[in-house]
This record gives sequence, C-alpha cells and structure tokens, in this order.
Amino acid sequence: MFAILAVGCAPRSGWVRTDQRTCAPDGPPRVCVDDDPDRQLVVRAGGAALVPGECMVAPRGRGGPLRVDATDGRTGTTTSRWLGVRRGKITRVALGERKLAVVGRTGCP
Repeated sequence: MFAILAVGCAPRSGWVRTDQRTCAPDGPPRVCVDDDPDRQLVVRAGGAALVPGECMVAPRGRGGPLRVDATDGRTGTTTSRWLGVRRGKITRVALGERKLAVVGRTGCP
C-alpha cells in the first residue's frame, strides 16, 4: 500500500524556479506565488524557494500532492499545506489570513 501512495505524489525534490510564462498542456506541474498583496513571504516546496511573483516547475510531468511551506517574513510564522498540483496546470497560491490558499488554477495553452 505504501508504494501506491509514493507513486501518486508529485516529485518531492528537483523543482526549480522559472520565469518562463508559457507551458505545454502535457507539461510538468507549476506553482506560482501571487504577488498581490505585496508582502514578505517565502514559499518552499520540492527543494525550491519562491517569493511573491515567482514560479517553479516540477522536474517531471507527474502531478499529485505536494507539501508546501509558507513563511511570513513579518511574523516569522510558517504554515504548511498539502496542495494538489496537476500536470499541464499552473497552481497559484497566496498566504491568506491564517493559511496558505490556492487562489487559482489555469491550464497551459
């Protein structure tokens, strides 16, 4: 049963920052941090660290759950959440009042 869970997860490491704004419909999942409102925020997942306005891309095309940590630079508080990331999709996240939230998902053209 453990092997089944491991197969269904997004890559845990190897994610890299990217400034490429286009992607393929069958391409690897992407996660972007919303830059509105502007705040001191660092989002970490898959071995990459992002600030508002930046994006990261998975090393492979497989989607699934991805653990994401967000640290508010003003308070030093870190929140963690499992996000569902999908192949060929861009998942946009932002830090809400108390937790990290998915604020949108768009498909790659």
